[in-house]
Amino acid sequence: MALPDSMKVHDLEHAMPYRRHARGSMNTPFVDPFARYTTAHAEDGACVFINATDMQATAVLNLGTPDVPGHADNLAKLTPIKTAAYQALLTITRSAITQQQAAEFFEDWAGELEFYTDDAQVTPKQAVAAVRRITIEALAKVESEEQSLSATRSAFESVTASSKEPIPTRVYFACRPYADLQSRTFVLRLGVLTGEKTPRLMLRILKAEEHAEEMAEELCGLVRDAIDLATIPVLVGQYTKAQ
Repeated sequence: MALPDSMKVHDLEHAMPYRRHARGSMNTPFVDPFARYTTAHAEDGACVFINATDMQATAVLNLGTPDVPGHADNLAKLTPIKTAAYQALLTITRSAITQQQAAEFFEDWAGELEFYTDDAQVTPKQAVAAVRRITIEALAKVESEEQSLSATRSAFESVTASSKEPIPTRVYFACRPYADLQSRTFVLRLGVLTGEKTPRLMLRILKAEEHAEEMAEELCGLVRDAIDLATIPVLVGQYTKAQ
């Protein structure tokens, strides 16, 4: 339809007793209210899409059917929030940290942590003392070697990190990553970086990608269990409304 540019369209819906159709967006970090809202407001053709990569789910409540397509503008969104413990874990493993930062992390989350050397368990008190006082020793020799707590600086000099207390090489951190998910144990590898004036520590999550896959699968299972699949299908993927 051709209309002059000077014409303006006015929406009179606000003057009507009811809206033309339900539309909006509900957002929650928990599976149960997401499922209840989705079930209560779903129209014909409603569908839930789970974005496993971003750990999110979106219910398009008025998607409609191929014969009678809906406006696809009435949504329910599930956006789980990381727990404080899991967020702290991701933050501490993001990059190299100082001895002070490592000690504070061990002290703050002592209840969730277990420490091990290659052949024995270490108490939290010993682990904190070990990372607070690290001695760097340089030894001239012709050898190339790399271990959890030592690294060869050059072909003629090796650098070893040691402490009066046993330095843990593996750290176990148990927590719920998201409120609705089960607790899981993350295994961290502790390494000492000796290339700077003062030692730097690196905590790395082993099999981080595998943990991400398992958490996504668990979220998918929770959503499927909470919603009647006979009336509302749950699919893994994303939906984008075309303009």
